Amino acid sequence: MYSDGHPFLRLIGPFAIENADGADVTPHGRRSKALLAMLALAPNGTRSRKWLQSKLWSTRGEEQGAASLRQELSEVRKSLRSAGLDLISTDRDVVRLDVASIGIDLNDPPEGSATRDLLEGLDIRDPEFEDWLREQRSQWPRPRTVPAKVSPVAAADQLSGQRSASLLNSSRLCLGLLRDARWTEGSANRAVSDLVLDLVVRSILNFEVVDVVDFQAQGPLTQAPDTALPDWLLQTRATVVGDVVGLTFALIAPGDSRLLWSHTDFLELADLTGPASLKLMSLVNQIVFSILEFVLDPKSIRDEPRHRASRLALTALRHVFRMRDKDLDSAERMLAEAYELDPRSTYLGWQLFVFVTRFGERRVGRSGTFHDQVRECANRAVEVAPFNPITLALAAHAHSFVFREYAQALELADRAIAANPLQAICWDMRALTLGYLGEVKRGYEDAMRARALGGPPLYRYCIDTTCCILATLNGRFEEGIRHGERVLAQQPTYLPALRYSAACHGHLGQTVEAVRTVERLRAWEPDFSLELLSEENYPIAGVLGVSVIKSGLSRITLPRYAP
Repeated sequence: MYSDGHPFLRLIGPFAIENADGADVTPHGRRSKALLAMLALAPNGTRSRKWLQSKLWSTRGEEQGAASLRQELSEVRKSLRSAGLDLISTDRDVVRLDVASIGIDLNDPPEGSATRDLLEGLDIRDPEFEDWLREQRSQWPRPRTVPAKVSPVAAADQLSGQRSASLLNSSRLCLGLLRDARWTEGSANRAVSDLVLDLVVRSILNFEVVDVVDFQAQGPLTQAPDTALPDWLLQTRATVVGDVVGLTFALIAPGDSRLLWSHTDFLELADLTGPASLKLMSLVNQIVFSILEFVLDPKSIRDEPRHRASRLALTALRHVFRMRDKDLDSAERMLAEAYELDPRSTYLGWQLFVFVTRFGERRVGRSGTFHDQVRECANRAVEVAPFNPITLALAAHAHSFVFREYAQALELADRAIAANPLQAICWDMRALTLGYLGEVKRGYEDAMRARALGGPPLYRYCIDTTCCILATLNGRFEEGIRHGERVLAQQPTYLPALRYSAACHGHLGQTVEAVRTVERLRAWEPDFSLELLSEENYPIAGVLGVSVIKSGLSRITLPRYAP
């Protein structure tokens, strides 16, 4: 029984649920047990209806499977409520288990549990469920989590004798957090340090390439034989003097405490007054991207099998932003392999970005096969992690640009911003969607906010492209040209920036510049013409974009401009 008077869920050995008094209240149905187990093992206790349906009724049609899931949920709720438990909530898309109100044995496995099977004897005759259960059992026994209040030295002692391979995910890098031991709990310096560190960690975790372990540091970590330590330690120090706070971030080598990287910055205390502070958010993003760049650099640590998925994903992103066909193909393959090694939603999200890039560059046209591929990837990405802001933003981009499903795209983009308003990519994707919907003033504000926040360095030309597009749609043609120039300095052949930059020059009557830009565009898009803009398959979303480009280029004479 759970010591805090909560119900208790047993996943090690035969599945069981006990109420707060220790009485067995386990539902009788095998699928009821399986459904609860899958929710208990899910991130935040949440799974989409379609995901559950695909695991428990994969051999049935969609409508029949959905009906079976509704019936099973009704049976589970009825069984639990008869025992005084209300643990399941649902909406149209997802099913949730209230994991905050229930104890789970995996969080503190009893002695001897490593020799027992996970979900022992739970037999559901569905190949998808069997595959899922096999994967879960392959990860068992799972490592104990070091308690947050244990000092690093004590943590090392506690973990001694266990092999490092069992403590770290087989395909993830690991970052440990060190709190500033100079300041006592409750001091202003400690509060500021904790605030900023929490914001940094929140954004790092969104990228899903690094695991984070929190140590309440009192001194340097020491490593007992065969003890697993993080690959790096991140320490944040804050010093408040008057109205100014100095923030220092450092990456430290565990074991010998070597300083590997550091950065110091200063902010006014007023910049810390709320989460909407652009200065604070911009600094946090600067630190996040510096840390990710350092820890994912092959030179910064020896290569190990558990690093492969993270480094595949980073290498794939570098290939994506080179824009060439062979690089896009390589990126897609690497992201697919990374997902096989470590199924993270952002790897699917960046695959979506590859698909959308091909479409925007006219490397692929609208077709049933292409649409099916993109839709399947978008649905799967959101099902895997329905609350990851980067995944939601990239899915929003696919729904708006490829499918022109603007209402759904806007909902996803809004959810992305709510999940983490520090992620510039979320504001960028909402800006584009608003532009497609004709809400150009609000869209431009979002685009400029994304630019002020500072997205991932490789991605920033995309944000500048969005600024170029929204400035053009707002009639701010000189600003559109400036944004376009920044894009084309980094990506000289990027078609969206060339299209809108040419239109801006046309609206301003700058014939020479407009002709020159169109010639650059036609070097990569030989059939570009005013008529082409109106074709259904042409990759410009929203009626307003086509209209503004047409009206700009119609104002000038383009001798070589013909279908």
